Amino acid sequence: MKYRLIAVLFLIACAACPWPAQILQPGKQTLIVKNVNNVPLTFLALDKHNHFVSGLEASQIQIFDNQQPQRITHFDAQGNLPLRIVLLLDISNSITTRWAFEQRAATDFLQSVLAEGRDQAMVAGFDTSLHVAQPFTDNYEKLAAAIRSLNPSGGTALFDALFQTAHDDLGPGAPGSGDFRNVVVIISDGADDQSRYSREEALGMAEDAGAIIYTIGTEPTGSDAESDAVLKRLSSQTGGLSFFPIEAHDLGAAFQAITSDLRHQYVVTYDPNNFVPNGEFHTVEIKIAVKGVTARTRKGYFARPAAAPAPGKPGPK
Repeated sequence: MKYRLIAVLFLIACAACPWPAQILQPGKQTLIVKNVNNVPLTFLALDKHNHFVSGLEASQIQIFDNQQPQRITHFDAQGNLPLRIVLLLDISNSITTRWAFEQRAATDFLQSVLAEGRDQAMVAGFDTSLHVAQPFTDNYEKLAAAIRSLNPSGGTALFDALFQTAHDDLGPGAPGSGDFRNVVVIISDGADDQSRYSREEALGMAEDAGAIIYTIGTEPTGSDAESDAVLKRLSSQTGGLSFFPIEAHDLGAAFQAITSDLRHQYVVTYDPNNFVPNGEFHTVEIKIAVKGVTARTRKGYFARPAAAPAPGKPGPK
């Protein structure tokens, strides 16, 4: 009777643990623990000339979390996972003169990158608020029509738009979320005069969603150093790139470069050693055991519980 009581108390204590998930095999005394806090990293392998490197295997990849080596649990070669692309278009008054070029370049981009029945994209515009013109779909015609339906007006709330999209549409609790490569493409001048969330809060939410951010500036680089820095920060921190087309008709080249990136990505997943969901930022690094080859990926992640927090009241800027 004494031993039965101990066993019952042991099982109750295990069931009370918030994470990780426990599975007790019937008829066995072994407790199998599954860590649900895994970290997926999308990365590009580049040689010293910045050319894509193909054909890598998991045995050639090393991951470091806060400088500690990690064990890879899953590896996908170039472009094997489907895409979920959020196209965020600045529709404030400041981009009116380039709007027609942006619409055309954006529709061409989606047509070239989406594989029907596999990839998905959504279209949203933002001024002082977010306007979802088309939720996630693999139907190019619907996406193109959504881009054409947007019209510039009002001020700019870039950070709010990024925060809301990352939380509602890309985060762990978003409908249809799963094994996808999450990508956000932002076309904007980088200025923000209306947001309640700060840049870092929006960036943190995008990092929680594992999103890679590509930014395309609607003004030539150097015209507004502060706004340029915002766009560069969003992309570099998440493993993406920033583009600053000199002329409106150069937007197509920027989208082509993003398309090329997406076709050469690898995805690697690991369970962090001794994971503690305390909200602290963990730096991540990928090393490739091939001479002269480096990886471009996000800078890190916040060690939060598996479920992303609800937006609630925005914090101070």
